[in-house]
Amino acid sequence: MDKLIYLVPAMGIIGLLYTLVKFNWVAKQDAGTDRMKEISTYIAEGAMAFLKAEWKVLGYFVVIVGILLAVMAGANPHSHWSIALAFVLGAVLS
Repeated sequence: MDKLIYLVPAMGIIGLLYTLVKFNWVAKQDAGTDRMKEISTYIAEGAMAFLKAEWKVLGYFVVIVGILLAVMAGANPHSHWSIALAFVLGAVLS
């Protein structure tokens, strides 16, 4: 069990190194013809538009659920408002 303390960070570092190697390999690849580059630009723009719309919807959801959790924590003596804070922070950072 004590070895897990060292194994988990080591696996994280190995994963980051693998990601760096793959990133460098992909960055070195030919982007393709001009038409392929144009299509990839459209795909990137569409992906960013989707992400902006998703963040907007998720933002409303996180705020509403965070407020509900805080209100319910105030009404329940066995709960705490920090649950709402943990939910909001987890949603933002995930």
